[in-house]
Amino acid sequence: MVRVIEVMNNVYQIDLEPGGFSNLVSVYAINTGKGIIVFEGGPAVSSNDLRNALRRLPSNVTHAFITHVHIDHYGGTGALTGLNPNIEVYVHPRGSKVLPNPDIIWVPAREAMGWLGELYGRPLEVPSKNARETKDGDRVTIGDVTVEVIHTPGHASHHQSFIVEPWDILIVGDAAGIYVRDLDYIIPTTMEPLRFDMYVDSVKKLIARNPKYIAYTHHLLVPNATELLNRHLRQLDVWGKAAEEAVREGLSVNDLEGMLVERDQDLRRVYDRLRNMKAHYHLFGMAVDGLYKYFRDLETKRK
Repeated sequence: MVRVIEVMNNVYQIDLEPGGFSNLVSVYAINTGKGIIVFEGGPAVSSNDLRNALRRLPSNVTHAFITHVHIDHYGGTGALTGLNPNIEVYVHPRGSKVLPNPDIIWVPAREAMGWLGELYGRPLEVPSKNARETKDGDRVTIGDVTVEVIHTPGHASHHQSFIVEPWDILIVGDAAGIYVRDLDYIIPTTMEPLRFDMYVDSVKKLIARNPKYIAYTHHLLVPNATELLNRHLRQLDVWGKAAEEAVREGLSVNDLEGMLVERDQDLRRVYDRLRNMKAHYHLFGMAVDGLYKYFRDLETKRK
C-alpha cells in the first residue's frame, strides 16, 4: 500500500513508488476544511494508487494544482476526476492544451526519457472543462488555505510553483532540482527542453520569497527552504560554467560529467552512490545532457 504520511497538521505526502522506486515521486494533499487540494498528479502508472490513497483522507478532493505538464508531474491527474468529476485543475496557460491531449507531451517524453518514460506511462486525459489557467501572482483561497501562483519557467516554459499559506510551503515541482535525501544532494533539473537563464532567474525569484518549507515532487517536504535554494543557485553557477567551457573546448557530454564530478564538491562526495541509484542516476544523466545541449546550441547561434 502506498504510504500516506501526515508531514504537518493537515498536510500529507503521498509517496507513489512508480515501478517500485520509492523516494522518487510524491504528491502532496492538504485538508482545507472544505475539501482536499492536491499538488501534482504523479505519473499515469501510479494513478490507481493515488486515487486509493486520497480515498483514505478525511474529505473529498476538490482542487488540483499542477506545476507543469511533464508526464511524471501530471500524468495521473485524470484519475482524480473519478473522485470528483468537477475537480478544478490549475495549470499554466502554456500547458492547458495538453490536459485533454496527452499525446502532445507523451510522444516526445517517451523518446527523451527512455525506459523511465515507458515506466511512467501515457498520461490520462483531463477534460478541458476542468482546467483553470493561471496568471503569475494569482492567489486562490480554498477554505483555510491560500495558494499563490508563481510562474517559474526554465525547466519548462509552462512551469509554475506555489506558495501555500498558512504554512509558507513552497511546492517547487522541477523549478529547483531533485532533492535526494539519502545523499543530501540536489540533482539539477536541467533536462531538455531547457532555458538555463530562465531557470536561474526562477530560482532567484523563489529565493526572494524566502519560503519556510520546500516540498519537492522528487521527493519530500523539508525545512530550510531558502538555504536549499541558495545552495542550488551556487551549484547552478558551477554547472553552467563547466558546461559552457566543455562546449567551447569541443568536449563531449561524458567529458562534462567528469568535469562536474571534479568541480561540484557535493557531487564528488556522493557520485559513486548516485551511480547505484538506477532511476536517480538516469535523471542525473538527462540533466547533464540537457545542460550540455543548451550551451552547445547557444554556441552554435553565436557563430
